[in-house]
Amino acid sequence: MENIWSSKIDAILSVGHSLERIGVRNWALEREAALKALQQLSAIGVAILGGDVYVVQGENIEPNYDNWYCNREAEENEADFVARSVAKAQRYIVNYLTSANNVLFAIVPNT
Repeated sequence: MENIWSSKIDAILSVGHSLERIGVRNWALEREAALKALQQLSAIGVAILGGDVYVVQGENIEPNYDNWYCNREAEENEADFVARSVAKAQRYIVNYLTSANNVLFAIVPNT
């Protein structure tokens, strides 16, 4: 099977729900799985460029068009960018307000 990001990143993110059936080559993860994935990506030095929010509607997964992003700042070294981007993604996911358990997060790693 062809990798989407890399074998290491795919192994981390593929615990989520595949988004290929809606034309997106990525996975969407439940809140706790997404937070765990962020820790794992940080541990291997992968920065997070952003992410998208999806909702489960019956048997379908649909985008709700909420998202976040993080650009590397000029003069920022890779380690600082990894730390800042992961922290931003964690804050977004933790603070995302929802009363339902049907929210999923797709993470976009820097490859």
